[in-house]
Amino acid sequence: MSGTLRHPAPDEHKEALARLFDRSAPTYEKVGVSHFDALGRQLVAEARVREGERVLDVGCGTGAVLVPAARAVGPSGSVTGIDLSAGMVERSRAAIAEEGLGNARALVADAETAHWEPGPPVDGTFDAVLAGISMFFFPHPRAAAARYRRLLADGGRFAISWWGRQDERWNPVFAASAPYGGASSHRLPPDSPFRSVEDLHAMLSEEGFSSVDTVERTCVTRFRGPHQWWQWVWSTAGRQFWESVPEDAMADAVKAVEAELAGLRAPDGSLTSRNTVRFTVAEAAR
Repeated sequence: MSGTLRHPAPDEHKEALARLFDRSAPTYEKVGVSHFDALGRQLVAEARVREGERVLDVGCGTGAVLVPAARAVGPSGSVTGIDLSAGMVERSRAAIAEEGLGNARALVADAETAHWEPGPPVDGTFDAVLAGISMFFFPHPRAAAARYRRLLADGGRFAISWWGRQDERWNPVFAASAPYGGASSHRLPPDSPFRSVEDLHAMLSEEGFSSVDTVERTCVTRFRGPHQWWQWVWSTAGRQFWESVPEDAMADAVKAVEAELAGLRAPDGSLTSRNTVRFTVAEAAR
């Protein structure tokens, strides 16, 4: 048997991601930490979503983008959210119901291909396509961008949020855990357009987008202490790494991380992470 590492096929990768987010869905954004909801509101603002528009939210998750987009388009507009994770879609549907939004819906569908039955969308259907902290997960982001360009009306906007520079103070925390696990949902392949702003801009331009612009914002995330940080990690895609840690190594891994967290704690015991989030907006060339 060869010792070569086997990379999962795209369909396997997507199925694994759907199961990962299904496991996260019950506690995602429910541990008392404000994070993805704030980023969703910011993406809607950067995309300049307006009243009466038709919006597609790809990788809608728990509705962090979908809900503020539905508020922005008002009763005369519409928002469709799609996600491969049935658990996340149920969370989006619950948010829609809680907010009383009659102009929004959430569907279980592949965000990369943006196809669903019955009634798949036709070219030129949407005024805006939004992808909040999701597109870098896709096996084929270029194909996804090409698909979104076709779905947009001429002059429509495609808006993405994605991670930029990470808080370097936290590097020792992740370095301490690295020897104990092997799985990560955030590793970018060598050809990923999300390795730099220039790469992403080039890819979008090649796929028929114009006026591509990226702004950077600081995302400040606060935790009451290590216990809440652990709760948060297990409520996000970050749990994938910890699920890969062997049971007999877990205690040592946790101890190593706790030692590094101790050095990050403020006098009141809290922890703060300051990361850069990039918001890229492009227009569908006329």
